[in-house]
Amino acid sequence: MKFDEQERSALRRAGFSVADDHGAAYLDALVVIGAHDDETLWLTITLRNSTRVVCALPRDETILAIDEDG
Repeated sequence: MKFDEQERSALRRAGFSVADDHGAAYLDALVVIGAHDDETLWLTITLRNSTRVVCALPRDETILAIDEDG
């Protein structure tokens, strides 16, 4: 799956570099993972244009995924 033109434009405006194959985007950014409650972590990414992207992640699955990759 690749980013379409609208997605590529939005990512570039936010400060991302889009790969030549349009399948990935890269950014040097501040990333914060915070404990929200017993079941949820919040992943906050602050973009170069000062926009913040916040994702809710399941705690147990997130920690398991980190441990599996390490």
